[in-house]
Amino acid sequence: MRITTYLLTSVFLLLVKNGALTQTPDNATLFEYRITRTTGPITVDGELDEPVWQTAQLATGFWKNQPVDDQPATHVTEVRLTHDGQTLYLAATCYDNTDYFIETLRRDSYGGSDEFGFVIDPQGQRANAYGFGVNAYGAQSEVLLTNNDGDDSWDNRWSSAVKRYPDRWTVEMAIPFKTLRFKDGGMRWGINFIRTEPGLNEAYAWARVPRQFPIHDLGYYGSLIWDEAPRRQGGNVALIPYATAAVRQTHLTEKNTDTDFDIGGDAKIALSSSLNLDLTTNPDFSQVEVDVQQTNLTRFNIFFPERRQFFIENGDVFTGFGNPFSAEQPFYSRTIGLDAGGRAVPILYGARLTGNVNPKLRIGAFNIHTRSTDDATGQNYSAATFQHRIWKRSAVKGIFLNRQGFDGTDRIGGDYGRNLGGEFEYSSDDGKWQGKAGWLNSMKEGFDQKNNHRYGRFAYNGTRFQTFLEVQNMQENYYSDMGFTGRLVQYNGDGEPVRVGFTQIGNMLDLTTFPKGESRLNFHWSGLENFVWLNPDGSINEWYTRLRHFLFFKNTAQLRFRLNNNYVDLIYPFALTDVPLPAKSYNMSEFNVEVRTDQRRRLILETFVVYGQFFNGTKLTSRSTVRFRAQPWGNFSVGLEHNAIRLPDPYGDLNIVLATGRLEINFSNSLFWTTFLQYNTQADNFNINSRLQWRFAPMSDFFLVYQDNYRIEGMFGPKDRAVVAKLSYWFSL
Repeated sequence: MRITTYLLTSVFLLLVKNGALTQTPDNATLFEYRITRTTGPITVDGELDEPVWQTAQLATGFWKNQPVDDQPATHVTEVRLTHDGQTLYLAATCYDNTDYFIETLRRDSYGGSDEFGFVIDPQGQRANAYGFGVNAYGAQSEVLLTNNDGDDSWDNRWSSAVKRYPDRWTVEMAIPFKTLRFKDGGMRWGINFIRTEPGLNEAYAWARVPRQFPIHDLGYYGSLIWDEAPRRQGGNVALIPYATAAVRQTHLTEKNTDTDFDIGGDAKIALSSSLNLDLTTNPDFSQVEVDVQQTNLTRFNIFFPERRQFFIENGDVFTGFGNPFSAEQPFYSRTIGLDAGGRAVPILYGARLTGNVNPKLRIGAFNIHTRSTDDATGQNYSAATFQHRIWKRSAVKGIFLNRQGFDGTDRIGGDYGRNLGGEFEYSSDDGKWQGKAGWLNSMKEGFDQKNNHRYGRFAYNGTRFQTFLEVQNMQENYYSDMGFTGRLVQYNGDGEPVRVGFTQIGNMLDLTTFPKGESRLNFHWSGLENFVWLNPDGSINEWYTRLRHFLFFKNTAQLRFRLNNNYVDLIYPFALTDVPLPAKSYNMSEFNVEVRTDQRRRLILETFVVYGQFFNGTKLTSRSTVRFRAQPWGNFSVGLEHNAIRLPDPYGDLNIVLATGRLEINFSNSLFWTTFLQYNTQADNFNINSRLQWRFAPMSDFFLVYQDNYRIEGMFGPKDRAVVAKLSYWFSL
């Protein structure tokens, strides 16, 4: 415990000390755009023929962000802005040849094509922002941005149009003020314009951003200076009802077919310029794509990402707690409305409040209630959290979580789990020095000792040198009923769960080097990682060391080498095969090579091979994916992962196969068909998920989903299948 307290204190002192050594980025004064009101109407058609586009201020002179950040952009980009008091308009000209790279026409796929976008911070506080982008064939993307994350599941109303010419492509955008959240009277907003040029493997920004940071980093925005303070638009309420019709069939015991119809809906209400209330009743997530299955060769549960939009949108205010390089976190939204196997648990209602109370204080709160089923009692989930900004980019944060069991409308005494905690999150003005220190306490019937989770992290992120030092201590009686604590639970030789507290200490040293003169390489990336997990008595449970060297080529190809060493002192026998491996110490080394070919080609290959010791035997893992791109309408891929584990008698051998196939056809920018196949011998499952989506009106969709599961072992046969049709419509009030 003393080492944990010492390291947490050291983290705090290092952050405060080094915070005084940084300088505030001056992009806000170096890059200024003065917007003026248009005197005529604007038709969003991509033509740029309105008179205002000839007189509006020109933003050009972009800088590279990738692969280097000290050179002007290779291709010229010109941007102009105007407004009419209700809508923000943007016109951009991207000079280029016609050899565009278009990865997909699907929405929310920004980052892999010839694209233009802009990011805007109406509060000017470097805490939250909006991003809007289109590729050269008109596919739209929008995102909510925070200091640490981006939420591309966010959707709202805006329009755009693209035109292509022999030497350029042009785009017009119209962003209604209703889509943005801001306070009246603000004359200076943060803004940046960005462009992706995959043909040259380059990315450009109008306001310069150091290459070690994402191009949308909030700390490096320029300024949008208004001629008159924009006024927020009233009546910002949206209703999104839905209706579903489904046919479901199960074969687990005997064939059983059910047909059902259902209705429900969401409401989005802007309570203020920056505070939003989301309501849902009887929500349905049948259109969400199934989880990408994973092979699990560890002693712990594995983490699956959230895919349901209600939980993703603005979710960072709840999920930003805990160690960012560890899966352990107090809030994990998949504990709500999903059982341990990932099957849906019906949700009766949900209400969520998120946003800024003032420029420095951001809050979040929700209450969600699930219905009782034959297998589980009803549950009520509540949360309250806040983030209070201090200095320029740092924050003090707090969170409270509560799960309460219900029998109908009655609380079940003693059936609860609560968490309370807070953290200090630090970032220097230029973002190079970062870190956090936090504490969480759990409250559960019968467990009031050894129930804390403490953590801290210090990081430096320079152009050539990056490092971090992190520590976390999780005690055995720390329960997070609404979170994820994968490593805290181990399994004895009988497969029974046992809670074992641990202290984790980790550090990383990375060095980026840039070749001089002519070279096929963009840069080398070399690194050393060390992670150690200690038992409650201070003895070593596991030690993991990785030495790596990656080569990034100018043609987007990559070559990666890793040498790993893993020491494990098993506390309990590990039942990976029928005969559990004995509880003793193991020292394992392995070497792996990964190859990724040019990502811009029609045919792309990614291969990963690792061979080495695996407990008292050996393991050969091979994983390959082949993708074919039929620009711009289609993407097709097949993948195969094989794990060949060879153990001495009597433990036996193990062969695990995970095969995938994906077909994506984009008939237009509003009609998409995706089919996903997965064959997993470890899960004894073959899965088909096929989804047709038609966006027939702004923010309004029709989905047709086919889902099928088959058992693999023994006699191949069906488990369950479903066909679901879902219609949703967005009403703006």
